[in-house]
Amino acid sequence: MKLKIIENIRKKEKDSYLYYRSDYLADAVFEYGKDSKEEKIPIEIGIEKTALGEIRANIKIIENINYPMLNVIKILKEEILKMESKGMFT
Repeated sequence: MKLKIIENIRKKEKDSYLYYRSDYLADAVFEYGKDSKEEKIPIEIGIEKTALGEIRANIKIIENINYPMLNVIKILKEEILKMESKGMFT
């Protein structure tokens, strides 16, 4: 399985006033299989800055997927942390 793109990123309505945490909704597009089938997965992203300045990403997959969940979450976290370091979530 390969992550193709994370698209349609939008900031979630503020439901808390924590300045060190931001929540987003997005769609992750994955390719898998011999036929390079595509699957679009709606996700929730939480980006949090710890007291030590470390950035953490929390992922919640909203729908059922056709692939092992832990692998997908690992791939998404890596990509989201790369995107965050480039300033794409500010």
